[in-house]
Amino acid sequence: MAIRPYLSIIILAVIALGLTTFVFASFQTEQPDGITRNPFFNSTQAYVLPLAEPSYFPILDSNSDISGIGAKSAAVYDIRSGRFLYEKNSRQRLPVASLTKIITAVVVLEKFNTRDTVAVSAAAVRVDGEKQDLYEGELLKIEDLLKMMLVDSSNDAAYALKDYASQKGINLVEAMNQKISTLGLNDTNFLDPAGLNDEGYSSAQDMVRISRYAMKHDMIWEFLRQKESSVQSLDGKIMHALKNTNILLGNLPNIIGGKTGNTDNALGCLVLLVSIPEKNDTLISVVLGSKDRFGETEKLINWVKSSYRWE
Repeated sequence: MAIRPYLSIIILAVIALGLTTFVFASFQTEQPDGITRNPFFNSTQAYVLPLAEPSYFPILDSNSDISGIGAKSAAVYDIRSGRFLYEKNSRQRLPVASLTKIITAVVVLEKFNTRDTVAVSAAAVRVDGEKQDLYEGELLKIEDLLKMMLVDSSNDAAYALKDYASQKGINLVEAMNQKISTLGLNDTNFLDPAGLNDEGYSSAQDMVRISRYAMKHDMIWEFLRQKESSVQSLDGKIMHALKNTNILLGNLPNIIGGKTGNTDNALGCLVLLVSIPEKNDTLISVVLGSKDRFGETEKLINWVKSSYRWE
């Protein structure tokens, strides 16, 4: 009979714990960018981690440091823990050049059928005043234009998609910025589908979250990890050879995909997704305003891998 008081205490404790867990979970909200936030904490998590590993965090070796990152802004984000493992001016608004094409691809994939046919207009030919990738009247599928835009970073292809969207009653650039708004990003505003207008801007943090959301679309990263490819017009008369400018492909292991960008004002920009298979994890690296985007990205990725312990 003497155990009854203790039994009552145990029952009450279990009930209290259950109520606390329910209230805590009720306040957790998963945002459109795939990052789960809880208002009780000033932090972010990439989805809710399983209860079996509540203490999972990459832990930085206190004796480790990194120097020589000359980019204006940079960040490395760990998807599994939802933490930034490196940041330099990560909220600074900067032109991001062709990194813009990641969100262009997202919107196109979410609004159109990739098998639809696009007739290239004169307005989509040599849009940057330099390189001609398309020919007026050429017929291509949306999927092929996406491949040209992502593998070869074709500005013509981005504008051909913009023209097609307009024919369907959609302002592509407005739709891109609307998507940015739904993701809750405050440091981004795009002015064209290719990133040619350097008055448009984003930040390293926002580009991380854009890339995180874009992981919903396998086609984007399938194209962004191709070193070379080709696209043929529907009549078979025109063949486009595509070459990726991302020189880290094939030189840095476990790349999921990456997007390059470069203008005179933006300087070198690079988004890179790298998997860590043995830890079931993925890193997103962003470098903006760099004179050595490939070297600095490789340095950041290697530093994170060597300086953090996954526990």
